[in-house]
Amino acid sequence: MDVAIRDQTVPLQPGESLFKYMKDIGVGAVELWVDPKGAASWIKVEDAAAYSIKDAANIEALQKRLDDESVRASALLIATDFSSDQAAEQVEWAVHTVRAAKELNVPVVRIDTYTANKSITNEQHRENFSRRIAEVLKQTANTGVDLGIENHGPVSNDPKWLDGVFASVPDPRLGMTLDTGNFYWWGFPLNELYVQLEHFAPRAKHTHIKNINYPTDVAQIRREVGYEYGKYCSPLD
Repeated sequence: MDVAIRDQTVPLQPGESLFKYMKDIGVGAVELWVDPKGAASWIKVEDAAAYSIKDAANIEALQKRLDDESVRASALLIATDFSSDQAAEQVEWAVHTVRAAKELNVPVVRIDTYTANKSITNEQHRENFSRRIAEVLKQTANTGVDLGIENHGPVSNDPKWLDGVFASVPDPRLGMTLDTGNFYWWGFPLNELYVQLEHFAPRAKHTHIKNINYPTDVAQIRREVGYEYGKYCSPLD
């Protein structure tokens, strides 16, 4: 079982091991969400260095912790913004994370497409993203680590936007963190959702699977982006 720990703080006492608790409930792998400073920002514990990829020493400490608890890191997740004023720093952060993933034997790094820059067109956003993801791929060509673009936010859940990126950056290491719920969140009717999942499934390097339990009459119509997500987002079962 893989599990992502994100969007909440995990409280631990000094000397306690998060990964031990995962092992106790049968979790064999975990995604690690990494902030721009290299820290696994969802963990608050005195020995936080053991959960960081900031430098070689931190990476070695994290690998030891994973090995000691027999837990595998399935992916590193970062929230890149390649259309921001700090795009160069975002590229540097992504390159560092991919190289850290290689050291940790992590096969894929999730890349985000969201941007806080609302002054650009979708085409400019795609061009910025494509140019900078190509640079990340170039600088990490010797790692063997794949990059998964998550279909995330109001722009990159558009299949045409994603297809445009893949057409302009035809590197086999570039694929998707294919999020089933995000396409549904974007407004696809259920029958069209399955078409998009089949279309992008061959590009999947990594997946996020979640459920939105819309009523039948809502599920089969086109909805506004994010329609009552807080009300209908639910566990998979």
